[in-house]
Amino acid sequence: MRSRILPVVLLGACLATLAACGDDDSPSAASSAPAAPAAAGSSTGAGSAAGAGSSAAVVAPDDKALCKTLNTAATALRNGITNAQQDGGGVRAADAKKTFIAFHTTVTEALAFAPASDVTTAAKAIADELDAAAKSADPIGSAADSDFDKLGNDLTTACKAAGVTVMF
Repeated sequence: MRSRILPVVLLGACLATLAACGDDDSPSAASSAPAAPAAAGSSTGAGSAAGAGSSAAVVAPDDKALCKTLNTAATALRNGITNAQQDGGGVRAADAKKTFIAFHTTVTEALAFAPASDVTTAAKAIADELDAAAKSADPIGSAADSDFDKLGNDLTTACKAAGVTVMF
């Protein structure tokens, strides 16, 4: 049986660097981003966020706003994994799945009306990777074994071009 501590630590490090990014006004920008309600709704339930988004006016987020939303979603992802860690450092599969699905839902909702760009391509790739990990028997191991580093670098580069510093 292989140890689960290393994958958790690696995933935590990736998520911590993503959460530490953003531009200078990240704390206040998260509340002003057009897709921020979707990010907040994912922690309380994906269904309610989807229902609320359908009745509101549709505004296509620009790449800068999308990167800020991704930063908020990544913080929620990191906090979810950190809070789910057990005494031995491992994370129960059900907790990891719940956190990964919430991230995937938030990003998918943020991308729903976003025009195609390098940011949307990179964000979708990361969300899809976490969705696939959530569907596996060992979500943390699956995420750690994935191409997460390359996808993170792609997102970092795309958001930097949009004017937002993101270190995934």
